[in-house]
Amino acid sequence: MSREDVICACRHVTKGEVRDAMKAGADCFKDVRKATGAGGKCGKCKKKIKKYMDRHRDADP
Repeated sequence: MSREDVICACRHVTKGEVRDAMKAGADCFKDVRKATGAGGKCGKCKKKIKKYMDRHRDADP
């Protein structure tokens, strides 16, 4: 799993960008969407982003 892996194809948002948003204080999907645009177009990636956030929420920064 690379930081460069795209998690939102419509907005071309990577896992690294989601992780950076989380480090900057985004603690829910809406915050990540606001910070990155991920999930803001078709919404198909919403579950994938939430799952990714759950797995990395408690990980070291």
